[in-house]
Amino acid sequence: MQLTHIALWTNDLEHLRDFYVKYFDGISNEKYVNPKKGFASYFVSFESGPSLEIMQRQDVTEIYGREHIGLAHMAFHAATREIVNQKIEQFRTDGYTIAGEPRVSGDGYYEGVVLDPDGNRIEIVAYGEVEITRALFFPYDLLLLADPDKEKVDAYLLASDCFVATAGQNIVGVIVVQKQGKEVAEIKNLAVSETYQRRGIARKLLRYVSDKWAPANGVKRLKICTGTSAVAPLMLYQQEGFDLMAIDRDYFVREYNEPIWENDIQCRHQLILEKIL
Repeated sequence: MQLTHIALWTNDLEHLRDFYVKYFDGISNEKYVNPKKGFASYFVSFESGPSLEIMQRQDVTEIYGREHIGLAHMAFHAATREIVNQKIEQFRTDGYTIAGEPRVSGDGYYEGVVLDPDGNRIEIVAYGEVEITRALFFPYDLLLLADPDKEKVDAYLLASDCFVATAGQNIVGVIVVQKQGKEVAEIKNLAVSETYQRRGIARKLLRYVSDKWAPANGVKRLKICTGTSAVAPLMLYQQEGFDLMAIDRDYFVREYNEPIWENDIQCRHQLILEKIL
């Protein structure tokens, strides 16, 4: 299941709505009003992730203490540490309470904390830097996320280069690339740990291969394949300069013993993409 929204009560609907629109690039819908219940609300959506339902009702006015069981804080992702610093200074200049100066947390995040107009704790977070290195061992838990057939994975690993992305002490991503001709190579496997997805790690792995590994190995054309049920990878590959060249119909039905399902869709056809470097 997917988390769709988080709801907040407030005594000043427009003020709180404007805070999230102004500082976090939120997009608000039209105000909903139920006069019979004395209720009004806005939904504010963001670039990704859950939206906020900001609500006001005539009989809901009490503000609870800051430390309590339940919702503790919300967090917004910033691309870099510099953006975290800039946001905190902007909040300071605009008169908001800074509840936590920018710092590196124990689990490797860079974060600053501000209180919104109602005192809710908001973290602005930049993830730790990801380092890409040659794999010392094969992280099968990740490799099998992208290709569930271990025999196939083992077969191409023997003739490929394998690189991993690490965050702190954790291996969070993997990419496997195989040279197939004088100037041609294929990316055979690309996977990111589910808890680290949507942080740009797959993109960094792709760029490591195209910008560093490929020139060092005389590769001028990269190939990558994906299934028709994998919408997000297809978008990423096209954003990174890969063009759709061919479709191998029923490839996954023909080559895999068990059906593969993604997004409630059976993966049947293979899309073949290429990038000229």
